[in-house]
Amino acid sequence: MAKEYHSRNKEWIQRYFEQHADIRVRARDIYAQMKAEGMNVNLATIYRNLERLTSDHVLSIHQMSGDEDNFYQYMAPKMECARHLHLLCSRCGKIIHLNCGFMQEISEHLMAEHGFELDCGNSIMVGLCRECREKEKNARDAENAQRNPKESGLFGDADAADKRPKEGN
Repeated sequence: MAKEYHSRNKEWIQRYFEQHADIRVRARDIYAQMKAEGMNVNLATIYRNLERLTSDHVLSIHQMSGDEDNFYQYMAPKMECARHLHLLCSRCGKIIHLNCGFMQEISEHLMAEHGFELDCGNSIMVGLCRECREKEKNARDAENAQRNPKESGLFGDADAADKRPKEGN
């Protein structure tokens, strides 16, 4: 049996991922955080530890199209990440585990209709999370209110007179 390798850096990195399980993280994010905490580390050490944690199935690795960096995600043992899809918010980077009855339904459909067995461990669907969609809607509403103050209702009942039919029409 091979001896398991432990280091302060590897343990720190794993703890960081455990505490940030709902976001995707790049090697340079880890590097910046470790430096900010006064740790003496280099990127090669971080990549080496990320590789070990990935091969130990503690982390999964993803590369998004059009992005140079790999992204890493913590695979919580109890979450069974290999058995469900992941939803990635393209705005804030939040990861949502799609761990619900839908997974059984889609897995059965893919097998029955397409003869395809889904490997969810590295499967990510990209879109906008609820919070980012709400922020986007609020920003659009605020922008529309600035452009069209009368339509936004900012003038209350005072502009109701403007909307009444004119006499003789």
